[in-house]
Amino acid sequence: MLLIAGGLGDPSLHALAEAAQALGRPWVDLRVPTGSSPPFHWDLDTDPAPPGPGTASRLIPPWGDGPLPRGAFIRQDVFAALDDRRPEVGTRALGWYAAVQGWLLAHPEVALFNRDITPVPFNKPAALLRARAVGLPVPPTWVSNDASRLGQRLSEACIAKPVAGGGLCQTLDEALRDAPRPAQGQAPFLAMPALVQPRLVAPELRIFVIGAQTFAFEVRSPSLDYRALQDADVQAVPVPSRAAQPLHALMREFRMDFGAADFKTDPDSGELVFLELNTSPMFARFDAACGGALCRAMVEHLTADH
Repeated sequence: MLLIAGGLGDPSLHALAEAAQALGRPWVDLRVPTGSSPPFHWDLDTDPAPPGPGTASRLIPPWGDGPLPRGAFIRQDVFAALDDRRPEVGTRALGWYAAVQGWLLAHPEVALFNRDITPVPFNKPAALLRARAVGLPVPPTWVSNDASRLGQRLSEACIAKPVAGGGLCQTLDEALRDAPRPAQGQAPFLAMPALVQPRLVAPELRIFVIGAQTFAFEVRSPSLDYRALQDADVQAVPVPSRAAQPLHALMREFRMDFGAADFKTDPDSGELVFLELNTSPMFARFDAACGGALCRAMVEHLTADH
């Protein structure tokens, strides 16, 4: 039994549900529709987590009656908040995610991607240094809010992106133009450091890792960041061996069994360089590009006897 939890409007969860159905794997639908709140009740005093021998069959899941899942996939619903910007919409989605994720984390008998993940992959600069240490080429990178130093690089082809993630990639001149400037008389430091790198070129590669399996996709777009206009062409390609081995080593270090790494090409050397490792990537479009193999691998991994 596979539990699929998150927002009903999430296309990746829809693709995963279709894969479970096609594989004949029973699944529990905990995808929450916008504006609806299904029941959830978890009494920690009566929950013997982690359960002892013979205990699991007597547990009642907090979302209602039914069998306990062998595996689960959960993602916070970001789509509802994109459609409705009221703060309570995003707050509600976060609350549902925290409640269900809490139950899953408390029950190690349920297979869950990245259950024991380290905090390092959530920090882009730290992840870059660890990637370099395992043998993945990374671009020269500054993490800086020094406006005078950054201004000296405007003659170069550079990009800037939020060091904490969550925003689109920009050219350095766009980022400096849009950033709030220090007031007159203040030190020339911007409010927040940016992650600054040379501008890389196509082809761009996204490599998914699901347990021991690896899937690669070439992403081509005329945009600097294809997420802005959703104008990317995605095609499945062979996995480059020079990237697969160190990427698996990096994920073992991070205690991850699911993720997607982004690579782009150095225009001078033609070498693929590592950009970041996504811990909960969107995957519906990539799954379609490989005929559903991505979601099948995810369902099989989460419902296998481990």
